[in-house]
Amino acid sequence: MVYLRVGEEGIVLDIVGGRGAVSKLLALGIVPGKRVKVMGRRGGAVLISVNGSKFVLGRGLAMKVIVHVEQKD
Repeated sequence: MVYLRVGEEGIVLDIVGGRGAVSKLLALGIVPGKRVKVMGRRGGAVLISVNGSKFVLGRGLAMKVIVHVEQKD
């Protein structure tokens, strides 16, 4: 997810990481099949929107989220 630009969105495909990281992301509603959008960045933090809620994730945690970006025609 770190590689999405501000304003881009994608669908979560997978979460790669240890149990702690995976359970934290799942608890935030970042689960496979959900659409996430990058709202902003500051330093190493990424502001994302999922399910109408906004969260700030550290870069390390955000890198564990694998997303599919749909190509715009």
